[in-house]
Amino acid sequence: MTIAFYIHHTAIKAGGIFTYTVGILKLLINSEKVNKIYLVHSSNLSEYIYNNFHSDKIESIIIDRESKFTDIQLKISYFLFDTYFIYSHYFGSAKKLQFLKQFAIFFNPYKKVDSLNADVFHVPMQYSPIYGLKTPVAITMHDVQELHFPRFFDSGERMHRAINTKKAVEQSDHTIVSFRHVKEDIISFYSLPDDKVTVCTPPISESWFGEIEATPIEQLREKYNIPENFLLLPAATWQHKNHLALLEAIRLLKEKGREFYLVSTGNKTEYYKVIQDFLTRNKMEKNAHFLGIVPEEDLIGLYKSTSLVVIPTLYEAGSGPLFEAMRYGAPAICSNVTSLPETVQDERFIFDPKHPSDIAELILRMTDDSIFKENNLANFRSRLEYFKSLDYFGFFEGVYRSLKRG
Repeated sequence: MTIAFYIHHTAIKAGGIFTYTVGILKLLINSEKVNKIYLVHSSNLSEYIYNNFHSDKIESIIIDRESKFTDIQLKISYFLFDTYFIYSHYFGSAKKLQFLKQFAIFFNPYKKVDSLNADVFHVPMQYSPIYGLKTPVAITMHDVQELHFPRFFDSGERMHRAINTKKAVEQSDHTIVSFRHVKEDIISFYSLPDDKVTVCTPPISESWFGEIEATPIEQLREKYNIPENFLLLPAATWQHKNHLALLEAIRLLKEKGREFYLVSTGNKTEYYKVIQDFLTRNKMEKNAHFLGIVPEEDLIGLYKSTSLVVIPTLYEAGSGPLFEAMRYGAPAICSNVTSLPETVQDERFIFDPKHPSDIAELILRMTDDSIFKENNLANFRSRLEYFKSLDYFGFFEGVYRSLKRG
């Protein structure tokens, strides 16, 4: 089987989506049923790919996104395709502007995917860089959270998501999701047939970072000036990640004379300013350490050294940090939303993310009750064994073979 696989040029800053992308790529590399992987990526990722993926199966197909000519090509292509798509859906027949779709494909530099003769082009993120290829296109739709939490997005972003999500699910040959609740959303909101959406569980039983040696805690303390005991939240500062609820829980505990410190990793978004204002207003600057994106070995070291991983998210297709906590033996508690309770399978270790007092109470119990903490770790060891028993590639193989030409 020959797979063309896409890595977006901003993937490293995409948090869990990047982790997912790397996890699926490793799955393809390790499968005996995949003999060739055309890795479609931009030039800015060449060094990362060269340093992290060593396989004779891989052949890089580089699209120079930093080139002005490429930028112009893409802008023309996307304008023409969006004009065709919007007009055909809201103003008239698709046949009238079919020529715009063909011109859009002609100008798109990603059309070279068709010359690879791959069985499928898998785009492991919400939107494909190209549609209308002869090669079947499968996207991974991670979530449609804007339909559940529109307040987290401004009007421009909501419009962008509305157009591009509808375009993705209708113009792709197949939609892959990681969890059933996302499939139910897509079928409900976009009236997609059941057989056009497949749940493919990501390979969460394996190390998502490979065999990388963790940075010792002594080095982490010196490098980042972090305290000996800390709570860990590995999540970019998107509003739905709900950092403020966790910080409010820490504030409540501080009022009661219990001092806790948060270490958070991940991309600092514009919403980070709101978090900073909260810390300043409550005189909690020393209680929170936002490290930004850290090297993989440092993140693994943080997992292995933390007192507790806390995941207060308001919406999550599936939580990478929760799976990573399992993988690296860290105790963890999380929100009672979407797929997280199903992943944990134990109500003792979940909380209502809208109530900081509930988060604070569970933090105290996890850090004060050694038996309760050991029960948490034992539960995660059991869950990890379950995940190890799953045939991860089998999920994706079924989709690939259903799309395979000939």
